[in-house]
Order: sequence, then C-alpha cells, then structure tokens
Amino acid sequence: MKSITLIIVGLALILATGAQARVTLRIGVNQQSSPPYIMGDSLQLQPLPGIAIEQIRSVAGRCDVLLELERLPPLRLLNSLKTNLVQGVLMLSYTEERADFAVYPMRGEVPDHGQRLTTLSYSFFVNKQSKLTWDGKAFNDLQNKVGVNLGWSVIKDLERLTIPYEAALSVENNFAKLNAGRIDAYATQQNVGEAFLLRNKHLKVKRLDPEISKKDYFLIFSKDFYAEHPKVSACIWKSIGDEREKLLKTRMPAYLQAD
Repeated sequence: MKSITLIIVGLALILATGAQARVTLRIGVNQQSSPPYIMGDSLQLQPLPGIAIEQIRSVAGRCDVLLELERLPPLRLLNSLKTNLVQGVLMLSYTEERADFAVYPMRGEVPDHGQRLTTLSYSFFVNKQSKLTWDGKAFNDLQNKVGVNLGWSVIKDLERLTIPYEAALSVENNFAKLNAGRIDAYATQQNVGEAFLLRNKHLKVKRLDPEISKKDYFLIFSKDFYAEHPKVSACIWKSIGDEREKLLKTRMPAYLQAD
C-alpha cells in the first residue's frame, strides 16, 4: 500500500512539474472584427470566434503552450505588445515600424509567406452615386480625403500613392463618414468592408476595382517572448503553416453558414 502511495505521489509530482514547464502565451486579438478570421466587434470572444483564433488554439496544443486570449481595442494592441503585457498579436501585416519592436517569422530578410495566417486584400469603397474611379495608381477626381482606420498598414500605401487621408477609430465610423459625404472613399480590408455592408444593407456603397494592395498577415511575438522562447515561437509559426490550408478548408463552411 505504501509503495502504491509513493507511486501516485511521484506521478503527481511529474505531472505538476510538466504543467509548470509549459509556456504561457497571452495573445492580443483586435476588438474590431475581420471576418471570417476574427468575428464580432467586441471585447469578448464569440462562440464562433474566427478562423485565426481557431488556428492559434489548434497549434497551441501541438506546441505545448498554455494559451490566453485577450481582445483589446486597436490602440492598445501594439502598446501592450511593446511592453510585453501580451506576448503575441494575431493578424498583423509586416511594416518596418512594427518590426522594430516585434518579431515576425522570417525567410531571409522578408516575412515567410509559408508561415502566414492568411493573405488579405485592401480596396476602396465609395458611395454608389460617386463618379470617382480608380485605376490602381490614382483617382480620376478626388475632392476630399480618403478614410482609413487608425494604425492600419494601408496608411503606408496611401502615403506611397500620395493620397490624402484621415483616420477614424473604427470601420463603423468610416462608413458613417462615407455615407455622410465627409470623405470621398474608404480604404479597408476587402473582407471587412463587404461583411459590414452585408450587415448594413441600407448603405448605398460599392467597392472599386482594382484592389489597393494585397498583404500577408501573421501572428507576431514580442521581442522578450521570442528571446526567451525561440523554439516555441518557431513551433507555432511552423504549425500555422502546416495546418493553415486544411483548417481553412474544414472550417470555412461553418463561417459561411454564419453569414
């Protein structure tokens, strides 16, 4: 009986030691939705949370990570990553400014396309009665500024194209400004714009072709977390790349039905 007790105690200690050894990773998720990758404009995770969230939940177990997810307003996401209050952020494209304080999966000197969460396009949206046209490089007759979400990487595209812009805090704010004629166009992720219009069919808005740009989106880590856990970081990125297409194929029907 005594030997059995010792065995049980020993197993408990082994399990406890193993649990303590697991890495805890807190990931920040944007409060603003990006369907179908992040669902719902809320500080709460949704019952159908989004494909990007399902991706990271899946690979966390594979890489022996204790995962904590926290939805944050856009302005707090990057500040929390800079200070290591969160150790990762979902769904960000590459910019040199972000690379100064965060770590991307790299292949040489460029982000590794194979380890992306997804690839998304940015497009302009205008009122249906607008005569504005876009040829991929310039507008024909832009009178007012273009709306954009504060902190989004498409701002760099607009600056490169010398297109005047003004930033607002949310997708809803920008579409309200567009509807009121306070901006001539709104530059946003194509999937985000189309999902918003699907839920707000009273808005008389159309998308302009061609797209502004196409960007890969990644899970990025704080420099502190990556320095302490490079193997865990590499495992997560590799697992995302390995599982991405299979998960997208199997889970996308659920999100299409949700729409």
